[in-house]
Amino acid sequence: MARRWFTLPVLIAASAILLAAAKNDCVFLKNPDEFMLNTERLRKANSDLTSRIVMYVSSALSADEPTVPTLNPAAVPRKNFIDDAIFGRMAAAGIQSAPIASDVEFLRRVTLDLTGRIPTGAEVVAFVFDTNPSKRDAKIDALIGSSEFIDKWTMFFGDLYRVNAQSSSVNRDFYGRDAFYLYLKDSITANKPYDQMARELITATGDSFEQGEVNWAVGNTVAMGPAQDTYDGQAVNVASMFLGINTVDCLLCHDGARHLDQVNLWGSTQTRRNMWGLSAYFARVRMQRQVVATMPRQIAKYIVSDNATGDYLLNTTSGNRTVRRPIGGVSVIPPKNPFANGGGIQPGESRRQALAREITSDIQFSRAIVNYIWQRFMVEAFVSPSNAFDLTRLDPSNPPPQPWTLQPTNPELLDALARWLQGNQFDLRALMALITKSTAYQLSADYPANWDVSYVPYYARKYVRRLDAEEIHDAIAKATGIPGNYTLQNSDLPPVQWAMQFPDTREPRSNGSVAAFLNAFGRGDRDTAFRRSDGSILQALNMLNSPFVSTRIHQNNQGSHVAALLVQTADPGTIIYNLFATTLSRPPSDREMAMFIAIFQQQGNRVAAENLQWVLLNKVDFLFNY
Repeated sequence: MARRWFTLPVLIAASAILLAAAKNDCVFLKNPDEFMLNTERLRKANSDLTSRIVMYVSSALSADEPTVPTLNPAAVPRKNFIDDAIFGRMAAAGIQSAPIASDVEFLRRVTLDLTGRIPTGAEVVAFVFDTNPSKRDAKIDALIGSSEFIDKWTMFFGDLYRVNAQSSSVNRDFYGRDAFYLYLKDSITANKPYDQMARELITATGDSFEQGEVNWAVGNTVAMGPAQDTYDGQAVNVASMFLGINTVDCLLCHDGARHLDQVNLWGSTQTRRNMWGLSAYFARVRMQRQVVATMPRQIAKYIVSDNATGDYLLNTTSGNRTVRRPIGGVSVIPPKNPFANGGGIQPGESRRQALAREITSDIQFSRAIVNYIWQRFMVEAFVSPSNAFDLTRLDPSNPPPQPWTLQPTNPELLDALARWLQGNQFDLRALMALITKSTAYQLSADYPANWDVSYVPYYARKYVRRLDAEEIHDAIAKATGIPGNYTLQNSDLPPVQWAMQFPDTREPRSNGSVAAFLNAFGRGDRDTAFRRSDGSILQALNMLNSPFVSTRIHQNNQGSHVAALLVQTADPGTIIYNLFATTLSRPPSDREMAMFIAIFQQQGNRVAAENLQWVLLNKVDFLFNY
């Protein structure tokens, strides 16, 4: 307890900022579904959070540092058509831009966004002193395609496609999960075109333990009901995951009129019968469950195939959906794409192959993935929530009737990016490079002028985000120099060191304290609890007292960064600078250096270094990307 008095003020500050996110006006403690009807409320919450975090971080810097003025959008260096769209719109509206982020801000931001990990202290120093005028582009090129990049985006698509061993509806088993995980990882490693990956997932046949892509269809199973419920489950996930349209789930129970009138203009005009046409594409899919072992546990796989016959019948009175009865004497629903006229099923095509062709050639398919990825980098999606597209409110040349408004923050840019991605063979790495190399992405989160929430759709500053649970785990491991060592139970996958390498968000089952730490930061289970970024007292307590944190800061842990520093140098200034660069990816300010030098003189190098490491891990600028 002797060393706790020093860090108590930091605990209070860290807890306060996490609790600040729990204000009633902040989206980060709310169920995202609550904000579906009020995009402006979501934007205000995000804007307020950015302002609070930036204010807290800025207060740590020296008071005599010069304030960087805002930029005139007309004079901002424009590196690609993203900048033309963003800064041209700002200039037309008379809105000033935030300054361009400093090198240290940019390096930490882009390293986290592309790889899910923080840079090393050596990388920070090397980048700051690099005089190459193109060093930012060079760093982006080096990060994209790295092993850490593969881990980060495998996790991203694992979230999108809900990769897990067992959900509330179906048990893929760990072998099915591993096969799905490896399919995604191999696809990201090979930079497989995204439309090809989508077609493979939608149309896959074979053994779920051998062909990983088969597990997408397996995961859409809806238990405890007739086969039509599972056909509907396939339709719901095609629409939500690949097109960003979540209203299909509602429409498969009832018509949109009177149910979606205030929610989704396109959905309000659709009928249940239209959506049955989408489900009918899956009426010939067969999933045969085969038990392959019973001891020491039951293991079952699925064999997925396309049958030559089978229809979507209106003949159910039980299950997870309202009854399906014949309409006007019609009891068989043929396949029909409710989103576009794709020409129907061509000779030699299965139903799923026809649907996959139509879906991936639809501009909405491109819009959806652009929106998902734009949100990861820019925090504020073009359309929020990112799977809540309203197809009638996307075209600026054909705006919706009053009181409806266009849905995207920048519909012209969303459309341009979607068409650019189509024209570039759905190369997701190229899309990520395009976004991160833009000046719009590289703006500071600090906005020296008076900020107004109405500026949010203009992307006039960089918006902050709390790190994902896995990013926090891996940042702590990297900053302290002690990665994990986790064996995955019931799996043939090798042990892993980083949380971003877990094949699903219920690992590590072999380490309860680490799993509890990750759960506290809202990683969810990809089934009934989805990823969140809200703050809580539990998170602050975990940062303070979790063994995952505390065991990594002590000098007597020979693998720790603190232990290595104390062996390498006795100079307090060197230790302080190194810990700041390694943990926060920036040097200490003059004020911070002076304060901590005095503490090192009072407490001695060992105790002070351990305290400082613990303090920096609990600072707001460690837990947030800004």
